[in-house]
Amino acid sequence: MLPLFTLLLSLSAEPQNPVPATFITKEEHEEVLKQQIARNVVDQPIKASNVIGGKASVARLRRVKPETSALIHDYVTETYYIMSGSGMFVTGGSLGGAKPTDLNNVNAGMSQTGTRIGGESRRVKPGDIIIVPAGTPHSFSELDGPIEYLVYRFEPTSRK
Repeated sequence: MLPLFTLLLSLSAEPQNPVPATFITKEEHEEVLKQQIARNVVDQPIKASNVIGGKASVARLRRVKPETSALIHDYVTETYYIMSGSGMFVTGGSLGGAKPTDLNNVNAGMSQTGTRIGGESRRVKPGDIIIVPAGTPHSFSELDGPIEYLVYRFEPTSRK
């Protein structure tokens, strides 16, 4: 019994290693873009990782037309990095006729879709970064052609 206790004590005393970093190469996210174009997919997750406080993920998005509805993510905060293309991005306001939408398959969690009412429009272009807090209506109302962007998503474990 004593050797087992000593082993358990020594294991618990060892420092815990942090979760290893998640790397995404340029080639990986460029390959995702090729697959998106071939399959006509808008939102394609690349990788996700469990981190302290929740889950962090990265997706690549490619849109060829403006959105006809707006979206609210219940718990997921998104950060957009515009890689190419430009257009008008609307945040804020509210959703009319909001309906629950399960976007767990793209790491965006439970969400709501509906008709955009109001909000603030801003022109976005390559190099721009937009942080969209959970609970914020958002959508692209106009595009000047195809737009490609990376989305960094964080979904907290605790949902208060």
